[in-house]
Amino acid sequence: METTKLYPVGRALVGVLFLASGINKIIGFGYVAGWMNSLGIPAAGLLLAGAILLEVGGGLALVTGIQAKYAALALALFTVPVTLIFHGFWHADAAEFQNQLNHFLKNVAVFGGLLALFDFERQRATSAARVNVLRSRAA
Repeated sequence: METTKLYPVGRALVGVLFLASGINKIIGFGYVAGWMNSLGIPAAGLLLAGAILLEVGGGLALVTGIQAKYAALALALFTVPVTLIFHGFWHADAAEFQNQLNHFLKNVAVFGGLLALFDFERQRATSAARVNVLRSRAA
């Protein structure tokens, strides 16, 4: 499967979104954990630590292209509950409705992009495996 020079740039830019988010959670750990607790989320500190590891690790994987297929899938799966829990515009008051709807729709778009990255990386790995089989038969 042939790629252009734009694909790794696009993949890296998606990764930067998660990398920056994870770093911001590290910097504001106490604030974010407190916010999560106020929403009634159990074991907020532990879940936050896991989110940080996933966002920083997954973001770095997308930026570098190392294990990008698995990173894209893990981040896509992570995005679904995060979006439903933290950006439920249907529960927002009138003042917050538009903001939460915007965050919800942004996350839906990011989810779609991550699925596309996963599928592309999966196809690329399958193509590479086929080429290796053909090379080994020819040798």
